[in-house]
Amino acid sequence: MAVWLVTGGNGFLGRQVVEALAAGESGNAATEVIVVGRHRPGNVPEDRFIEADLTDPHGLRTSLRGLAPDVVIHTAGKTPPASDEELYRANFWSTTHLLAALRSLGKSMRVVLAGSAAELGPVDSARLPVDEDYPPDPIEAYGRSKWLATRSGLSERPPLEVLSARIFNPIGPGTPPTQALGAFAARLAELGPDPLELPVGHLGARRDFIDVRDVARAMIALALHGRSGQVYHVGTGESRAVLEGLTFLTTSSGRSVIVRQDPALLRRPGPADSRAAIGRIVAETGWKPRVTFEESLRDLWDEVRHRRRANPWNGASADVRPAWPLPLTA
Repeated sequence: MAVWLVTGGNGFLGRQVVEALAAGESGNAATEVIVVGRHRPGNVPEDRFIEADLTDPHGLRTSLRGLAPDVVIHTAGKTPPASDEELYRANFWSTTHLLAALRSLGKSMRVVLAGSAAELGPVDSARLPVDEDYPPDPIEAYGRSKWLATRSGLSERPPLEVLSARIFNPIGPGTPPTQALGAFAARLAELGPDPLELPVGHLGARRDFIDVRDVARAMIALALHGRSGQVYHVGTGESRAVLEGLTFLTTSSGRSVIVRQDPALLRRPGPADSRAAIGRIVAETGWKPRVTFEESLRDLWDEVRHRRRANPWNGASADVRPAWPLPLTA
Protein backbone atom coordinates (compact mmCIF):
# COMPACT_ATOMS: atom_id res chain seq x y z
CA MET A 1 0.00 0.00 0.00
CA ALA A 2 1.35 3.43 -0.97
CA VAL A 3 1.45 5.91 1.92
CA TRP A 4 0.98 9.60 1.09
CA LEU A 5 1.76 12.23 3.70
CA VAL A 6 0.12 15.66 3.29
CA THR A 7 1.01 18.79 5.26
CA GLY A 8 -1.33 21.76 5.48
CA GLY A 9 -4.45 19.64 5.20
CA ASN A 10 -6.57 22.43 6.67
CA GLY A 11 -5.35 24.94 4.10
CA PHE A 12 -6.78 26.15 0.82
CA LEU A 13 -4.63 23.82 -1.30
CA GLY A 14 -4.03 21.04 1.22
CA ARG A 15 -7.75 20.32 1.57
CA GLN A 16 -8.01 19.80 -2.16
CA VAL A 17 -4.98 17.49 -2.25
CA VAL A 18 -6.58 15.31 0.44
CA GLU A 19 -9.89 15.29 -1.46
CA ALA A 20 -8.20 14.40 -4.75
CA LEU A 21 -6.30 11.52 -3.19
CA ALA A 22 -9.47 10.27 -1.51
CA ALA A 23 -11.15 10.34 -4.93
CA GLY A 24 -8.43 8.09 -6.38
CA GLU A 25 -6.43 10.71 -8.28
CA SER A 26 -3.20 8.83 -7.53
CA GLY A 27 -4.45 5.93 -9.63
CA ASN A 28 -3.84 3.47 -6.79
CA ALA A 29 -6.86 2.18 -4.91
CA ALA A 30 -4.56 1.02 -2.10
CA THR A 31 -3.46 4.54 -1.14
CA GLU A 32 -3.27 5.51 2.52
CA VAL A 33 -3.39 9.26 3.19
CA ILE A 34 -1.97 10.68 6.42
CA VAL A 35 -2.29 14.37 7.26
CA VAL A 36 0.26 16.17 9.43
CA GLY A 37 -0.45 19.48 11.12
CA ARG A 38 -1.55 21.34 14.20
CA HIS A 39 -5.27 20.72 13.78
CA ARG A 40 -7.13 17.78 12.27
CA PRO A 41 -9.18 18.65 9.18
CA GLY A 42 -12.84 17.72 9.41
CA ASN A 43 -12.58 15.36 6.44
CA VAL A 44 -9.71 13.34 7.95
CA PRO A 45 -10.31 10.45 10.41
CA GLU A 46 -8.47 10.57 13.74
CA ASP A 47 -6.37 7.54 12.87
CA ARG A 48 -5.13 9.30 9.71
CA PHE A 49 -3.98 12.46 11.44
CA ILE A 50 -0.68 13.21 13.18
CA GLU A 51 -0.49 16.32 15.32
CA ALA A 52 2.79 18.12 14.72
CA ASP A 53 4.19 21.63 14.59
CA LEU A 54 6.43 22.13 11.57
CA THR A 55 8.15 25.07 13.26
CA ASP A 56 9.38 22.76 16.06
CA PRO A 57 12.15 20.58 14.56
CA HIS A 58 12.56 18.25 17.54
CA GLY A 59 8.85 17.76 18.10
CA LEU A 60 8.30 17.19 14.39
CA ARG A 61 10.94 14.50 14.20
CA THR A 62 9.39 12.77 17.22
CA SER A 63 5.90 12.97 15.69
CA LEU A 64 7.01 11.42 12.40
CA ARG A 65 9.13 8.68 13.97
CA GLY A 66 8.03 5.25 12.80
CA LEU A 67 6.30 6.50 9.64
CA ALA A 68 7.29 5.17 6.24
CA PRO A 69 5.69 7.46 3.63
CA ASP A 70 6.25 6.87 -0.05
CA VAL A 71 5.15 10.35 -1.09
CA VAL A 72 4.99 13.69 0.74
CA ILE A 73 2.94 16.63 -0.53
CA HIS A 74 4.02 19.74 1.37
CA THR A 75 1.40 22.50 1.14
CA ALA A 76 1.72 24.03 4.63
CA GLY A 77 2.84 27.64 4.82
CA LYS A 78 1.69 31.23 4.99
CA THR A 79 0.92 33.91 2.43
CA PRO A 80 0.64 37.70 2.63
CA PRO A 81 -0.44 39.67 4.60
CA ALA A 82 1.44 37.64 7.26
CA SER A 83 4.46 39.42 8.71
CA ASP A 84 7.92 38.89 7.23
CA GLU A 85 8.94 36.91 10.32
CA GLU A 86 5.91 34.62 9.99
CA LEU A 87 6.56 34.09 6.29
CA TYR A 88 10.16 33.01 6.77
CA ARG A 89 9.26 30.77 9.73
CA ALA A 90 6.26 29.11 8.07
CA ASN A 91 7.68 28.79 4.56
CA PHE A 92 11.45 28.42 4.74
CA TRP A 93 12.20 27.12 8.22
CA SER A 94 9.22 24.78 8.35
CA THR A 95 10.24 23.26 5.02
CA THR A 96 13.81 22.83 6.24
CA HIS A 97 12.59 21.17 9.45
CA LEU A 98 10.26 18.87 7.51
CA LEU A 99 13.00 17.75 5.12
CA ALA A 100 15.32 17.01 8.01
CA ALA A 101 12.64 14.97 9.78
CA LEU A 102 11.90 13.03 6.59
CA ARG A 103 15.60 12.42 5.98
CA SER A 104 15.91 10.95 9.47
CA LEU A 105 13.42 8.21 8.53
CA GLY A 106 16.07 6.70 6.27
CA LYS A 107 13.58 5.77 3.55
CA SER A 108 13.38 6.64 -0.13
CA MET A 109 10.44 8.94 -0.80
CA ARG A 110 9.16 11.54 -3.24
CA VAL A 111 8.57 15.05 -1.87
CA VAL A 112 6.61 17.69 -3.78
CA LEU A 113 6.89 21.26 -2.48
CA ALA A 114 4.26 23.92 -3.08
CA GLY A 115 6.31 26.75 -4.53
CA SER A 116 5.10 30.11 -5.80
CA ALA A 117 5.41 32.37 -8.81
CA ALA A 118 6.44 35.04 -6.31
CA GLU A 119 9.84 33.34 -6.28
CA LEU A 120 10.50 34.81 -9.72
CA GLY A 121 10.12 38.45 -8.78
CA PRO A 122 9.41 40.91 -11.60
CA VAL A 123 9.40 39.25 -15.02
CA ASP A 124 9.99 41.28 -18.18
CA SER A 125 6.92 41.19 -20.41
CA ALA A 126 9.10 39.93 -23.26
CA ARG A 127 9.69 36.71 -21.26
CA LEU A 128 5.97 35.92 -20.82
CA PRO A 129 4.74 33.27 -20.58
CA VAL A 130 7.63 32.61 -18.23
CA ASP A 131 9.33 29.23 -18.17
CA GLU A 132 11.34 27.44 -15.51
CA ASP A 133 14.69 28.67 -16.88
CA TYR A 134 13.96 32.25 -15.88
CA PRO A 135 16.37 33.21 -13.04
CA PRO A 136 14.43 33.91 -9.81
CA ASP A 137 14.94 37.32 -8.24
CA PRO A 138 12.24 37.74 -5.56
CA ILE A 139 11.89 41.20 -4.07
CA GLU A 140 9.36 40.61 -1.28
CA ALA A 141 9.60 38.50 1.88
CA TYR A 142 6.97 36.05 0.65
CA GLY A 143 8.77 35.31 -2.61
CA ARG A 144 12.12 35.11 -0.86
CA SER A 145 10.82 32.73 1.80
CA LYS A 146 9.38 30.44 -0.88
CA TRP A 147 12.53 30.60 -3.01
CA LEU A 148 14.68 29.69 -0.03
CA ALA A 149 12.37 26.74 0.65
CA THR A 150 12.64 25.63 -2.98
CA ARG A 151 16.43 25.88 -2.96
CA SER A 152 16.57 23.94 0.30
CA GLY A 153 14.44 21.18 -1.19
CA LEU A 154 16.23 20.93 -4.51
CA SER A 155 19.60 20.63 -2.76
CA GLU A 156 18.47 17.37 -1.13
CA ARG A 157 19.94 14.07 -2.24
CA PRO A 158 18.68 10.46 -2.00
CA PRO A 159 16.91 8.97 -0.22
CA LEU A 160 14.76 12.10 -0.66
CA GLU A 161 13.62 12.89 -4.20
CA VAL A 162 12.41 16.49 -4.06
CA LEU A 163 10.74 18.58 -6.74
CA SER A 164 8.82 21.84 -6.67
CA ALA A 165 5.48 22.89 -8.12
CA ARG A 166 5.82 26.63 -8.75
CA ILE A 167 2.18 27.65 -8.48
CA PHE A 168 0.80 30.83 -9.98
CA ASN A 169 -2.52 32.31 -8.65
CA PRO A 170 -4.87 29.60 -7.35
CA ILE A 171 -8.58 30.41 -7.07
CA GLY A 172 -11.79 28.43 -6.60
CA PRO A 173 -13.83 27.25 -3.64
CA GLY A 174 -12.13 28.16 -0.39
CA THR A 175 -10.16 31.11 -1.76
CA PRO A 176 -9.19 33.01 1.40
CA PRO A 177 -10.36 36.60 1.89
CA THR A 178 -6.72 37.70 2.05
CA GLN A 179 -6.64 37.19 -1.73
CA ALA A 180 -8.37 39.69 -3.99
CA LEU A 181 -11.07 37.48 -5.54
CA GLY A 182 -11.73 35.77 -2.21
CA ALA A 183 -12.13 39.19 -0.58
CA PHE A 184 -14.53 40.35 -3.30
CA ALA A 185 -16.69 37.24 -2.95
CA ALA A 186 -16.81 37.54 0.84
CA ARG A 187 -17.83 41.20 0.67
CA LEU A 188 -20.48 40.58 -1.97
CA ALA A 189 -22.03 37.87 0.21
CA GLU A 190 -22.30 40.13 3.25
CA LEU A 191 -25.65 41.35 4.53
CA GLY A 192 -26.43 44.99 3.96
CA PRO A 193 -28.03 47.49 1.61
CA ASP A 194 -27.00 48.25 -1.93
CA PRO A 195 -25.04 49.79 -3.43
CA LEU A 196 -22.12 48.05 -1.73
CA GLU A 197 -18.95 50.14 -1.52
CA LEU A 198 -15.98 47.98 -2.45
CA PRO A 199 -12.37 49.12 -1.91
CA VAL A 200 -10.08 47.85 -4.65
CA GLY A 201 -6.51 48.06 -5.85
CA HIS A 202 -5.19 47.66 -9.40
CA LEU A 203 -8.08 46.04 -11.26
CA GLY A 204 -6.15 46.05 -14.52
CA ALA A 205 -3.45 43.73 -13.15
CA ARG A 206 -3.41 40.42 -14.99
CA ARG A 207 -2.64 37.09 -13.34
CA ASP A 208 -2.50 33.43 -14.36
CA PHE A 209 -5.48 32.28 -12.29
CA ILE A 210 -5.69 28.51 -11.94
CA ASP A 211 -8.30 26.49 -10.11
CA VAL A 212 -7.03 25.06 -6.83
CA ARG A 213 -8.38 21.61 -7.73
CA ASP A 214 -6.24 21.63 -10.87
CA VAL A 215 -3.26 22.59 -8.69
CA ALA A 216 -3.97 19.63 -6.39
CA ARG A 217 -4.05 17.30 -9.40
CA ALA A 218 -0.81 18.82 -10.66
CA MET A 219 1.00 18.11 -7.40
CA ILE A 220 -0.17 14.51 -7.45
CA ALA A 221 0.88 14.13 -11.11
CA LEU A 222 4.31 15.53 -10.26
CA ALA A 223 4.66 13.10 -7.37
CA LEU A 224 3.99 10.25 -9.76
CA HIS A 225 5.81 11.40 -12.90
CA GLY A 226 7.96 14.47 -12.21
CA ARG A 227 11.74 14.45 -12.14
CA SER A 228 13.60 14.88 -8.89
CA GLY A 229 15.47 18.17 -8.57
CA GLN A 230 13.22 20.00 -11.04
CA VAL A 231 10.86 22.96 -10.81
CA TYR A 232 7.57 22.83 -12.69
CA HIS A 233 5.37 25.83 -13.41
CA VAL A 234 1.73 25.22 -12.57
CA GLY A 235 -0.74 27.58 -14.22
CA THR A 236 -2.98 27.82 -17.27
CA GLY A 237 -0.61 29.63 -19.60
CA GLU A 238 -3.06 32.53 -19.89
CA SER A 239 -3.71 35.63 -17.80
CA ARG A 240 -6.96 37.35 -16.87
CA ALA A 241 -7.51 40.83 -15.47
CA VAL A 242 -8.63 41.15 -11.86
CA LEU A 243 -11.49 43.29 -13.19
CA GLU A 244 -12.81 40.26 -15.09
CA GLY A 245 -13.05 38.32 -11.86
CA LEU A 246 -14.74 41.15 -10.01
CA THR A 247 -17.25 41.63 -12.83
CA PHE A 248 -18.12 37.93 -12.86
CA LEU A 249 -18.59 37.79 -9.09
CA THR A 250 -20.64 40.99 -9.02
CA THR A 251 -22.92 39.69 -11.76
CA SER A 252 -23.29 36.37 -9.95
CA SER A 253 -24.26 38.14 -6.73
CA GLY A 254 -26.88 40.32 -8.38
CA ARG A 255 -25.73 43.27 -6.29
CA SER A 256 -24.99 46.84 -7.26
CA VAL A 257 -21.48 47.96 -6.37
CA ILE A 258 -19.60 51.22 -6.08
CA VAL A 259 -15.91 50.55 -6.71
CA ARG A 260 -13.59 52.80 -4.74
CA GLN A 261 -9.85 52.74 -5.30
CA ASP A 262 -8.12 52.51 -1.94
CA PRO A 263 -4.80 54.40 -1.75
CA ALA A 264 -3.50 51.80 0.70
CA LEU A 265 -4.12 49.08 -1.86
CA LEU A 266 -2.59 51.09 -4.68
CA ARG A 267 0.60 52.03 -2.87
CA ARG A 268 2.84 49.26 -4.22
CA PRO A 269 1.86 48.12 -7.70
CA GLY A 270 2.76 44.55 -8.58
CA PRO A 271 3.62 43.35 -12.09
CA ALA A 272 1.16 44.33 -14.79
CA ASP A 273 1.00 40.79 -16.13
CA SER A 274 2.03 37.29 -15.10
CA ARG A 275 1.50 33.97 -16.81
CA ALA A 276 3.24 30.61 -16.82
CA ALA A 277 4.73 28.50 -19.55
CA ILE A 278 3.43 25.04 -18.66
CA GLY A 279 5.05 22.96 -21.39
CA ARG A 280 7.32 21.08 -18.98
CA ILE A 281 4.61 19.70 -16.69
CA VAL A 282 2.29 18.91 -19.59
CA ALA A 283 4.98 17.04 -21.53
CA GLU A 284 6.37 15.08 -18.59
CA THR A 285 3.23 14.21 -16.63
CA GLY A 286 0.30 14.54 -19.03
CA TRP A 287 -1.40 16.95 -16.62
CA LYS A 288 -3.48 19.79 -18.04
CA PRO A 289 -5.78 22.29 -16.34
CA ARG A 290 -9.43 21.25 -16.61
CA VAL A 291 -11.43 23.92 -14.79
CA THR A 292 -12.15 27.17 -16.62
CA PHE A 293 -11.80 30.62 -15.06
CA GLU A 294 -15.58 31.02 -15.08
CA GLU A 295 -16.24 27.60 -13.52
CA SER A 296 -13.71 28.31 -10.80
CA LEU A 297 -15.31 31.66 -9.93
CA ARG A 298 -18.79 30.16 -10.04
CA ASP A 299 -17.77 27.51 -7.54
CA LEU A 300 -16.06 30.14 -5.38
CA TRP A 301 -19.23 32.22 -5.32
CA ASP A 302 -21.48 29.22 -4.60
CA GLU A 303 -19.27 28.14 -1.71
CA VAL A 304 -19.20 31.63 -0.16
CA ARG A 305 -22.94 32.12 -0.66
CA HIS A 306 -23.84 28.78 0.91
CA ARG A 307 -21.57 29.43 3.85
CA ARG A 308 -23.20 32.82 4.35
CA ARG A 309 -26.67 31.30 4.28
CA ALA A 310 -25.64 28.71 6.86
CA ASN A 311 -24.28 31.38 9.20
CA PRO A 312 -25.34 34.87 8.11
CA TRP A 313 -23.62 36.60 11.05
CA ASN A 314 -20.23 35.03 10.59
CA GLY A 315 -18.28 36.33 7.63
CA ALA A 316 -15.58 38.61 6.40
CA SER A 317 -15.58 42.07 7.90
CA ALA A 318 -15.53 45.19 5.81
CA ASP A 319 -12.15 45.80 7.42
CA VAL A 320 -10.61 42.70 5.83
CA ARG A 321 -8.24 43.83 3.08
CA PRO A 322 -6.72 41.57 0.47
CA ALA A 323 -2.98 41.47 -0.02
CA TRP A 324 -2.14 44.14 -2.57
CA PRO A 325 -0.29 44.39 -4.81
CA LEU A 326 -2.08 41.30 -6.02
CA PRO A 327 0.39 38.59 -5.02
CA LEU A 328 1.90 35.92 -7.19
CA THR A 329 1.13 33.38 -4.56
CA ALA A 330 -0.06 29.96 -3.76
